Amino acid sequence: MISLCDKLVDSITESNFKPKHIVGLSRGGLVPATIIANQLNVREVYVHGYHSYDDQTNMRDLDNPHGVMYQDVVPDLMRNCEGREVLIVDDLCDEGITMLGMLRRLEKKFADGAVKVKCATLYCKQHSKFQPIYIGEEVGNDWLVFPWENS
Repeated sequence: MISLCDKLVDSITESNFKPKHIVGLSRGGLVPATIIANQLNVREVYVHGYHSYDDQTNMRDLDNPHGVMYQDVVPDLMRNCEGREVLIVDDLCDEGITMLGMLRRLEKKFADGAVKVKCATLYCKQHSKFQPIYIGEEVGNDWLVFPWENS
């Protein structure tokens, strides 16, 4: 996992994108967001709580097909990041619902490109409807278990 964070940092650096803020999508994006923030020397790391899977079944939550937001980072960002670059980080882009939803939300709140937002993920599934700019590795449809998760 560290090597994928290194790969993402290299890609971000090579693209001359210099985020001043990093948003880790909770829970899976928090570990890579912290590692990437340390490597890029970014101090302002935010947590956005959103999930689209049921914790008991590991399946899409049928009662909330677009996911559930339980911690909103947008008000904090609205106060602090006008005219800056923001990097959204998650561990996995499965269908792209979580990451694309956060990206669209920020773009809507910050009209006319007042904030430049890009996305990074350790893994992106081949069937994802959304492809982040920075991808550590593209994977198939297997269920992934990360070291910080219960197996």
